Parts: sequence; structure tokens; C-alpha cells
Amino acid sequence: MAKAMKGGAVSESAPIYYEEMSKVAGKENDKQSITLIATDDAYNFGDYITLRSRTGHKPQVLTDRGAIISERMAEMMDAKVGDTITVTDSSGTERKVRVDGITEMHIGHFMFMTSGGYKHVFGEQYQSNAYMVRLKNHETSNVESRSAKLIKLDGAKGIVQNTTSKKQVATIVDLPDQIMEVLILVAELLAVVILYNLMNLNVSERIRELPTIKVLDGLGVLVYRRLKTVDMLGTLKSVE
Repeated sequence: MAKAMKGGAVSESAPIYYEEMSKVAGKENDKQSITLIATDDAYNFGDYITLRSRTGHKPQVLTDRGAIISERMAEMMDAKVGDTITVTDSSGTERKVRVDGITEMHIGHFMFMTSGGYKHVFGEQYQSNAYMVRLKNHETSNVESRSAKLIKLDGAKGIVQNTTSKKQVATIVDLPDQIMEVLILVAELLAVVILYNLMNLNVSERIRELPTIKVLDGLGVLVYRRLKTVDMLGTLKSVE
């Protein structure tokens, strides 16, 4: 496994401890999944995951005192820096963790620790069980192709790609634009209908006010058509 993390398509990699934890919280008071990532190389951790505050983008530094949690997780648990939160590990044991910082993350619940912080909270010696990997080619097709190859390696249980999170963010960001496009289209159609009806009313009033049209007969029809054409052009100009 370690050999596959070096050279070739891999730009750089780092061993980490990865665990899925949980917490019963939120508006529905349901079970929320929390991803724990612990590292013994806090200095270079920022090469893989950016830890910073949302306001002012102030860097959040990993220490052995506690954990840095994601902004969404902090909101879910109504936690602030300096608070102590309780989470449940994969064995069902509750663990108390001090909130050492809050990082800007809008998707998922994450908790980041140093190896020293992990030992303090879990009372166990830190031991990595996963790798963070950066590929030389960041295109989605290449990431999916490499992931398919890595999952076949002995000892590989699963792979987490950030491309999935990126797609979720892109969908959330694009959705309001799509809604606005539909609203604009509906508004334009409504404007055309209203202006067309007003045009017909205007022409009808003109016919009533021009008694000579009754005498002109066929010429009156021609005048009516010309008036209607002019009003229609005015309607289209107004929509533009």
C-alpha cells in the first residue's frame, strides 16, 4: 500500500488516522455522521486540507489541546471555541473533545486532530490507517480512474473523493441560477400576454373612435391590421 502512494500518478501523500464517528443532534435530533481525521504531521497538513475561519480567513492551527471542527458541525452542536463536545466513536464509546478551532466547511461534519490530541482524547497510541493523496492530474475522469485502481490494492477498504463534494457544491450553487432563469422566462411570457391584451384593447378603442372606418369598409380592415402590426412591434420592443 505504501509503495502505491509514491511516484507515478501520485504527486504526494501523507498517512492519517481516519474514523467515522457520530452524534445525535440537529433539528430532527437524528444521528449525524462525523468524519475524524488525525495526523502526526500538523505542519504539512495544510497541503491537503485548508483550515481557516470563514470570517477573515484566519488560519486554524492544529494543537494537542483539542480538535478543529467544521463550521457546519459547530452549528449543529451549537459549539464555540473553548467548549467541550461529546461524540460517539465507531465502538459506541462517548468521547469528550475540546473545540480548539472552527474551520470554514459547508458540506459534511469534520473533526481534525493531531496525533497528540488523539492520544489525549482516546487514551490510545496514535496509528495511521489511511492516506491522504494528491494526484498530479486533478481532472475528475483521472481521479475516478485512479480511485478504481487504488481500491483494488490489498488492504484498501474504501476511497473518499473530494470530487463528490465539489459536485454537491456546484449543484447547490447552480440551483438558484436555474430557478432565476425560469422566473425570468415566466415573467417575460406574462409581459407578452399582458401587452398583447392591452394592444387589443387599444385597437378596439381606436376602431370605436374612428367612425370613418365603417365607411371605408375593406380599407378599415387594412388600417386595423396595420395598427395591430405596429402595436405588436411595440410589444416586442418593450419586452426587449
